[in-house]
Amino acid sequence: MVGILSIDFDYFIDASSLERDIYFPTGSDEIPKDQLKSMWKDKYLKYPQLMDVGVIDVFYFIKKLLQFLSIHNNFYKADTHKYIKQLIDLIPWNKQLRIVNIDFHHDYYHYYKGGDNYNCGNWLRRLIEERPHTNVTWIRRKDSQINSLEGEFPYEHTTDIKSIANDRFHYVFICRSPEWSPPHLSDKFEELAGAVLRTKIA
Repeated sequence: MVGILSIDFDYFIDASSLERDIYFPTGSDEIPKDQLKSMWKDKYLKYPQLMDVGVIDVFYFIKKLLQFLSIHNNFYKADTHKYIKQLIDLIPWNKQLRIVNIDFHHDYYHYYKGGDNYNCGNWLRRLIEERPHTNVTWIRRKDSQINSLEGEFPYEHTTDIKSIANDRFHYVFICRSPEWSPPHLSDKFEELAGAVLRTKIA
């Protein structure tokens, strides 16, 4: 079994679901950079308290975990979660996958964006459709939305992030999710991504 640790930086933002709805831009993934920059600027002007938002304490637990995983060249970072497909496609189809997804969102949504089958909100659903024997654990926040169109997220999910401390991972993927991660925390994203050697894939 091939272990993949998938990390979305938005998990670590020290903001509740309600605060995210208020303070963060409204929109989908892959908003043009200039437009997104303007949207965040408007939010900072309207809600100056946004600058006080930091990261939760388990950020440092995951940083330490990454330092001890010895992943080296099997570490990938990107802006959006859809690019995890490029990593998954490297793994032979006859290998069973174990995905641990640390994420504020379950990424098991239905929606498509144009002709692109994979996007930041549905990549896990697409993966399961293509590799139905994949083993999935979602590490979520306490107020994460756990429902999809069919009802509750149908795979294992937990708020106990430290439960993965002794798991074995062959690959690590981390994404920034700039639409859901305040720009002033970019240095924290780089700090996490810099915990091990990595290859940027997008």
